[in-house]
Amino acid sequence: MLYTRGKFRPMIETLTPAQMEAFLENKYIGHLAVTDAENRPYVVPVTCLYDPESHSIISYTAEGRKIDALRQNPRVCLAISDIQDLSHWKSVIIEGTFEELKDVEAMKGIQLLITRLQHIINDEGKQQVDFIADMARANPQNPKVIYRINIDKMDGRYEDGEE
Repeated sequence: MLYTRGKFRPMIETLTPAQMEAFLENKYIGHLAVTDAENRPYVVPVTCLYDPESHSIISYTAEGRKIDALRQNPRVCLAISDIQDLSHWKSVIIEGTFEELKDVEAMKGIQLLITRLQHIINDEGKQQVDFIADMARANPQNPKVIYRINIDKMDGRYEDGEE
C-alpha cells in the first residue's frame, strides 16, 4: 500500500508471466481491439480462451465488421479483465497477430474452445453448458470463422488493496 494525503492507497502491481498465464487459463471473455484498412478502430467483446500449448488465444466469430478488419489488418490488442471493484482487479493486455484457421486446424481450435469453455463455465456453476457444443455445428446461413491470436507481447497488472 502507498500512503498519500493521509490515507493508505492500494498500489498497482505487475503480474509475472506465470501469474498472467494462470489468470488467462480461467477466463473466456475479452475485448478485442482491431483497426480496419482505413485505420478506424473497433473494439468488441469476444469469447476466447488461452491455449498454453501454442501460447495463443483461440476464438471464433461470424462474418462481419470484426473479421473484415482482422483480415485487412492482422495486428490486434486483446484486454481480459476481472474487476471486483475499484481496488480489487486484474487485467492482462495482449498484443498479437490474427491468424485464420482452416480445415484440420480450425476443427482442433473449435474442439479445444468447446472443451475448455464447458469445463470453465461448468466449474463456475453460473449457467448450463450444453449449448456450447452447438458452436461446432456448421450453419451455411451463419458460417463461423475460427481464428488464433499469436501472442507477441503480454502485460498484466493488478490491484488488491483497501480503499
